[in-house]
Amino acid sequence: MVSFTGLRTGNFTSVNNSGQLRLGDTLDPGTTGQVVISNGADNSISWGTNSAITPNALTMGTNLTLTSGGASWNGGVADTINATDTNTQLNLTGGNGVTVTNTGGLNRTITTDNDGITIDNTGGTGAQNQVLKVPEDLSAGTNLSYTSGSTFNGESARTINLATAPTNLDLTASTNIIHPPNVFDYAGDLRMSIEMGNFYPNDDSSYFNIGVEDDFSAKIHGSIRVLTSSLEVCGYFIIPRDYTATAVRIDATDSSGAAVSRTIMCASVTTYGGTGYTSLNFSGNTNAEFSLSPTMAGASDKIMLITIYTTSTSDHIRGGYIKLTR
Repeated sequence: MVSFTGLRTGNFTSVNNSGQLRLGDTLDPGTTGQVVISNGADNSISWGTNSAITPNALTMGTNLTLTSGGASWNGGVADTINATDTNTQLNLTGGNGVTVTNTGGLNRTITTDNDGITIDNTGGTGAQNQVLKVPEDLSAGTNLSYTSGSTFNGESARTINLATAPTNLDLTASTNIIHPPNVFDYAGDLRMSIEMGNFYPNDDSSYFNIGVEDDFSAKIHGSIRVLTSSLEVCGYFIIPRDYTATAVRIDATDSSGAAVSRTIMCASVTTYGGTGYTSLNFSGNTNAEFSLSPTMAGASDKIMLITIYTTSTSDHIRGGYIKLTR
């Protein structure tokens, strides 16, 4: 042990020291951060770490705990303070077009995320969402115009105008008439096609009959063939409302496709509310148009009966038309 002589014990009111403080028999200068520690009565002081505790402890409050499990901390030992999350707020996440804002505490505000161009929520009653316009513009095409501007997107009211009625759109004009689907305008004549399926054999004999020719012969395929000579072939045809039948044509050929002349009779038959018929022609022939006298106007209680007088089993009925006026 090193021994120092000339040391004295004294009582001092204050000690002013601008240099080092050395302790112990070894005159230890200590290290940075160390403090002077009392080692008790009759023992020399020494350098050491600060192990002092606070005079008043820090107590853990609501939702706070220490890692050590202690109820309080006074600086005597190292510890970690932890907070327990007791927020019971429903977790809301904004999606496309929806924004969720934390407005404090358990409060969340949900708003729509609008583009402010087509949809907005600042101008309506009570900040309601309102459609400002559609994304794209509607332009006025041929024969159309707006009362103002040249496009429409819903941003402001517009009236669309038809400048000139296109052909066949003005249904009130006498030149714009939609005819029934089986009535055709042929060079200024209105022709209603003869429906081949409307024909029946007459009732003169129980074995009279007709059939459809389907042997794929170019001359007669698709025509109606009589199966008994001297057979009367009869067909019913409805004259359309607002039309009048004025003439008839029905073609007939033999098995080679050559035209044959056969007599045709037409009549207007009463279908309900009464009985009777009216003859519409004295005599007509196949393969040529012949006029009706009197003519027959379309009516709900009238139907046209056309009778063709065949003379041979080689007779083939090909069809034709009923001429109409409106």
